[in-house]
Amino acid sequence: MTRVKVCGVAYPEDIDACVLAGVDALGFIFADSPRRLSVSTASALIARVPPFVTTVGVFADPPSDLVRSALDRCRLDVLQFSGDEPLEYCGSFGKPTIVLAREPAATPGQLRGGMAIAVLADSRCDGRRGGTGISFDPRAAARLRAASSTFFILAGGLTADTVAAAIAAVHPDAVDVRSGVERDGRKDAAQVRRFVSAAKQA
Repeated sequence: MTRVKVCGVAYPEDIDACVLAGVDALGFIFADSPRRLSVSTASALIARVPPFVTTVGVFADPPSDLVRSALDRCRLDVLQFSGDEPLEYCGSFGKPTIVLAREPAATPGQLRGGMAIAVLADSRCDGRRGGTGISFDPRAAARLRAASSTFFILAGGLTADTVAAAIAAVHPDAVDVRSGVERDGRKDAAQVRRFVSAAKQA
Protein backbone atom coordinates (compact mmCIF):
# COMPACT_ATOMS: atom_id res chain seq x y z
CA MET A 1 0.00 0.00 0.00
CA THR A 2 1.30 3.42 -0.96
CA ARG A 3 2.28 5.61 1.98
CA VAL A 4 1.21 9.26 2.17
CA LYS A 5 3.18 12.29 3.35
CA VAL A 6 1.50 15.69 3.71
CA CYS A 7 3.99 18.53 3.65
CA GLY A 8 3.72 22.17 4.65
CA VAL A 9 1.86 21.53 7.89
CA ALA A 10 1.58 24.88 9.67
CA TYR A 11 -1.39 24.81 12.07
CA PRO A 12 -2.60 22.50 14.85
CA GLU A 13 -5.78 21.73 12.92
CA ASP A 14 -3.63 20.58 9.96
CA ILE A 15 -2.11 17.92 12.19
CA ASP A 16 -5.46 16.80 13.57
CA ALA A 17 -7.00 16.50 10.08
CA CYS A 18 -4.02 14.56 8.72
CA VAL A 19 -3.85 12.16 11.64
CA LEU A 20 -7.59 11.44 11.46
CA ALA A 21 -7.28 10.81 7.70
CA GLY A 22 -4.53 8.22 8.20
CA VAL A 23 -1.52 10.15 6.88
CA ASP A 24 1.76 8.30 7.44
CA ALA A 25 4.15 11.27 7.62
CA LEU A 26 3.99 15.03 8.12
CA GLY A 27 6.46 17.54 6.68
CA PHE A 28 7.47 20.69 8.57
CA ILE A 29 9.19 23.25 6.35
CA PHE A 30 12.27 25.14 7.48
CA ALA A 31 13.18 26.21 3.92
CA ASP A 32 12.29 29.45 2.15
CA SER A 33 8.57 28.99 1.48
CA PRO A 34 5.19 30.54 2.31
CA ARG A 35 4.85 27.55 4.66
CA ARG A 36 8.17 28.16 6.41
CA LEU A 37 8.14 27.68 10.18
CA SER A 38 10.38 29.03 12.91
CA VAL A 39 12.04 26.38 15.03
CA SER A 40 9.91 27.38 18.05
CA THR A 41 6.65 27.16 16.08
CA ALA A 42 7.63 23.81 14.59
CA SER A 43 8.54 22.48 18.02
CA ALA A 44 5.09 23.30 19.38
CA LEU A 45 3.35 21.75 16.38
CA ILE A 46 5.44 18.58 16.40
CA ALA A 47 4.65 18.04 20.08
CA ARG A 48 1.06 17.50 18.91
CA VAL A 49 1.97 14.68 16.49
CA PRO A 50 1.28 11.13 17.74
CA PRO A 51 4.40 8.95 17.99
CA PHE A 52 3.26 6.58 15.24
CA VAL A 53 3.25 9.36 12.60
CA THR A 54 6.66 10.14 11.08
CA THR A 55 7.82 13.75 11.41
CA VAL A 56 9.98 15.16 8.62
CA GLY A 57 11.98 18.39 8.74
CA VAL A 58 12.24 19.89 5.26
CA PHE A 59 15.30 21.97 4.34
CA ALA A 60 16.83 23.41 1.17
CA ASP A 61 20.53 24.33 1.20
CA PRO A 62 20.37 25.17 4.91
CA PRO A 63 23.16 26.40 7.17
CA SER A 64 24.16 23.59 9.50
CA ASP A 65 23.24 25.60 12.58
CA LEU A 66 19.60 25.76 11.44
CA VAL A 67 19.45 21.99 11.04
CA ARG A 68 21.09 21.41 14.40
CA SER A 69 18.76 23.89 16.12
CA ALA A 70 15.75 22.13 14.65
CA LEU A 71 17.09 18.76 15.76
CA ASP A 72 17.79 20.03 19.26
CA ARG A 73 14.34 21.53 19.76
CA CYS A 74 12.01 19.41 17.61
CA ARG A 75 11.20 15.70 17.53
CA LEU A 76 12.25 15.11 13.95
CA ASP A 77 12.37 11.50 12.78
CA VAL A 78 13.72 12.22 9.29
CA LEU A 79 15.47 15.13 7.54
CA GLN A 80 14.46 15.99 3.97
CA PHE A 81 16.89 17.94 1.79
CA SER A 82 15.30 19.56 -1.26
CA GLY A 83 18.14 21.78 -2.45
CA ASP A 84 21.49 21.10 -4.06
CA GLU A 85 23.16 19.72 -0.94
CA PRO A 86 25.94 17.14 -1.40
CA LEU A 87 24.86 13.77 -0.07
CA GLU A 88 27.67 13.72 2.46
CA TYR A 89 26.31 16.98 3.93
CA CYS A 90 22.82 15.48 4.18
CA GLY A 91 24.21 12.52 6.08
CA SER A 92 26.32 14.58 8.48
CA PHE A 93 23.56 15.16 11.05
CA GLY A 94 23.14 11.57 12.20
CA LYS A 95 19.51 11.26 11.08
CA PRO A 96 17.85 9.28 8.28
CA THR A 97 17.29 11.49 5.24
CA ILE A 98 15.11 11.96 2.17
CA VAL A 99 17.05 13.41 -0.77
CA LEU A 100 16.06 14.53 -4.26
CA ALA A 101 16.10 11.95 -7.02
CA ARG A 102 18.42 13.05 -9.81
CA GLU A 103 19.78 11.83 -13.10
CA PRO A 104 22.18 10.11 -13.07
CA ALA A 105 20.93 8.28 -10.00
CA ALA A 106 23.06 8.20 -6.88
CA THR A 107 24.81 4.90 -6.23
CA PRO A 108 23.86 2.78 -3.21
CA GLY A 109 27.16 3.79 -1.61
CA GLN A 110 26.44 7.49 -2.11
CA LEU A 111 22.94 7.05 -0.65
CA ARG A 112 24.42 5.29 2.39
CA GLY A 113 26.82 8.20 2.84
CA GLY A 114 23.87 10.55 2.83
CA MET A 115 21.97 8.32 5.29
CA ALA A 116 19.23 8.35 2.62
CA ILE A 117 16.29 6.08 3.33
CA ALA A 118 14.33 7.49 0.36
CA VAL A 119 14.62 9.61 -2.75
CA LEU A 120 11.98 12.17 -3.76
CA ALA A 121 11.00 13.09 -7.31
CA ASP A 122 9.56 16.62 -7.25
CA SER A 123 8.92 19.37 -9.77
CA ARG A 124 10.67 22.72 -9.84
CA CYS A 125 9.18 25.87 -11.34
CA ASP A 126 10.90 29.24 -11.84
CA GLY A 127 13.57 28.28 -9.34
CA ARG A 128 11.02 27.39 -6.64
CA ARG A 129 11.42 24.01 -4.98
CA GLY A 130 8.24 22.02 -4.40
CA GLY A 131 4.80 23.21 -3.39
CA THR A 132 4.30 24.80 -6.81
CA GLY A 133 1.33 22.71 -7.92
CA ILE A 134 3.26 21.85 -11.11
CA SER A 135 2.95 18.18 -12.02
CA PHE A 136 6.06 16.04 -12.36
CA ASP A 137 6.53 14.63 -15.87
CA PRO A 138 5.38 11.00 -15.46
CA ARG A 139 7.91 9.75 -18.02
CA ALA A 140 10.77 11.40 -16.16
CA ALA A 141 9.39 10.10 -12.87
CA ALA A 142 9.18 6.57 -14.26
CA ARG A 143 12.83 6.77 -15.38
CA LEU A 144 13.89 7.93 -11.93
CA ARG A 145 11.79 5.19 -10.34
CA ALA A 146 13.40 2.52 -12.52
CA ALA A 147 16.88 3.79 -11.61
CA SER A 148 16.14 4.05 -7.90
CA SER A 149 17.81 1.62 -5.55
CA THR A 150 15.85 2.73 -2.51
CA PHE A 151 12.37 3.80 -1.31
CA PHE A 152 10.86 6.15 -3.91
CA ILE A 153 8.54 9.10 -3.19
CA LEU A 154 6.58 10.93 -5.91
CA ALA A 155 5.54 14.58 -5.51
CA GLY A 156 4.55 17.43 -7.78
CA GLY A 157 1.04 18.63 -8.58
CA LEU A 158 -0.74 15.66 -7.03
CA THR A 159 -4.40 15.94 -6.02
CA ALA A 160 -7.12 13.51 -4.97
CA ASP A 161 -8.21 13.41 -8.62
CA THR A 162 -4.77 12.65 -10.07
CA VAL A 163 -2.92 10.61 -7.47
CA ALA A 164 -4.32 7.20 -8.44
CA ALA A 165 -3.26 7.62 -12.08
CA ALA A 166 0.18 8.87 -10.99
CA ILE A 167 0.64 5.82 -8.78
CA ALA A 168 -0.42 3.51 -11.62
CA ALA A 169 2.07 5.17 -14.00
CA VAL A 170 5.09 5.47 -11.71
CA HIS A 171 4.60 2.85 -8.95
CA PRO A 172 6.10 4.94 -6.13
CA ASP A 173 6.43 3.61 -2.60
CA ALA A 174 4.93 6.85 -1.27
CA VAL A 175 3.38 10.10 -2.46
CA ASP A 176 3.97 13.59 -1.08
CA VAL A 177 1.39 16.38 -1.32
CA ARG A 178 1.37 20.05 -0.28
CA SER A 179 -0.78 22.47 -2.25
CA GLY A 180 -2.98 19.67 -3.63
CA VAL A 181 -4.83 19.35 -0.31
CA GLU A 182 -5.15 23.08 0.38
CA ARG A 183 -7.94 25.59 0.00
CA ASP A 184 -7.05 29.30 0.15
CA GLY A 185 -3.55 28.41 1.33
CA ARG A 186 -4.69 26.24 4.25
CA LYS A 187 -4.91 22.47 4.54
CA ASP A 188 -8.51 21.35 3.89
CA ALA A 189 -9.64 18.35 5.95
CA ALA A 190 -12.02 17.05 3.27
CA GLN A 191 -9.34 17.22 0.58
CA VAL A 192 -6.85 15.47 2.86
CA ARG A 193 -9.34 12.63 3.42
CA ARG A 194 -10.05 12.32 -0.30
CA PHE A 195 -6.36 12.29 -1.15
CA VAL A 196 -5.45 9.65 1.42
CA SER A 197 -8.36 7.45 0.37
CA ALA A 198 -7.46 7.70 -3.32
CA ALA A 199 -3.76 7.00 -2.67
CA LYS A 200 -4.37 4.06 -0.38
CA GLN A 201 -6.87 2.45 -2.76
CA ALA A 202 -4.74 2.93 -5.88
